[in-house]
This record gives sequence, structure tokens and C-alpha cells, in this order.
Amino acid sequence: MFLNRDQPIDKHTGGNLPHWHQYGKIQFVTFRLADSLPLYQLETLKFEADRFRRNHPEPWSPSVSKEFWSKIGLMEERFLDNGHGSCLLRHPAVRDVLAQAIRHNDGVEYNVVAYVIMPNHVHLLLHLPGNSELSKVLHSIKRYSARKINIMLNRHGRLWMNESFDRIVRSYSHLNRCIEYIKKNPANFPASDYTIYIHPKYQE
Repeated sequence: MFLNRDQPIDKHTGGNLPHWHQYGKIQFVTFRLADSLPLYQLETLKFEADRFRRNHPEPWSPSVSKEFWSKIGLMEERFLDNGHGSCLLRHPAVRDVLAQAIRHNDGVEYNVVAYVIMPNHVHLLLHLPGNSELSKVLHSIKRYSARKINIMLNRHGRLWMNESFDRIVRSYSHLNRCIEYIKKNPANFPASDYTIYIHPKYQE
């Protein structure tokens, strides 16, 4: 269920971000609301991602991919935790709709390991067995939840940012670090502002 460097890895770039896919693995994903980052922060992220890519021509090794995440991914995390945008996910009823969308195909197309729904973004750990593809799973979750939330709030327009950060989990220790990150991400937020779930199998 972890990255196997001896097996084929589907590598592609969607927008500005690299995406790796390998069947049967656990993926750590971050996706966010479309208005979660102001323009100047989006431009900063794009500038840094482009500069990194110029200095590190693809294809990337696992170590370079890890370096990209540690620099660009964590920069985005810091920006997101500042709570910009409408923060629609702060409302419990909205988070419930998203949680239902995440859990809808749990045990069918994927297995939910853990997630935290923050006011303007989501961290999600999924185990994708068989032939399930992360891009299709996320598209389904986003499409269903966007339609339901827009109806609930009587709003129109794009809800989610198209692109997401994703990483294939490397090992048990990496998995544990991801779970700890999910647990600690809402540390500075009141309990009413987030929803967290850890599968019992992965709880200490």
C-alpha cells in the first residue's frame, strides 16, 4: 500500500503541480476552496513552483518530488492556515455534506484512512485499491459536494480549486506523520470550525 519504486509510476503535471499515481497505494491529498488564497499568494506559489521546475527538470526522482512538497506544498499549507476567503467549510452543515461525499464510496472505490475538513481546505488520506484512480475519485467528490453545497447556500459558480496537492505515502512512518499532521492541523481553531476523522484501525 506504499510507494514501490520497482513498479511503474504514472507521472504527469496538471496545471502547476506534479501528480504521481500507482495502483493500490495510500495517497495524501490536499484540496481547497476556489477563493481560499488571495491573488498575490497564488502568484507567489506559481513563481516558486516554476522556479523549482526550471532548476529541477523532469522526470523527478522520489527525493526531488519530496523536496518540491517540502518547499511548495508546505508554503501553500501556511497560506491556507491563515484562513483567507469565504471559509464556507466553517459551517457544520456544509462540512457534513462534504463528509458524506467523501464517505459515499468508502469501502467500494477507496478506503478512507483519515481526513480533516478545515474552514477553507481539506486534508485527506485515501487507500485506493484495485484500479481506482485518484483523479477520478477527487472529481467525483468535488462535483457531488459542489452541487449539494451550492444548492444549500443558494450560490453559483466554482466552489473548488481545480488542482490538488497529492503524494503517494512512502512507508508506515510516512503514514503516521500524515495522520499526525491531520490531527494537529486544527490545533489553533475552535472545535466548531473543523471536522476530523481517523479510521479506528489507525487510531492509537
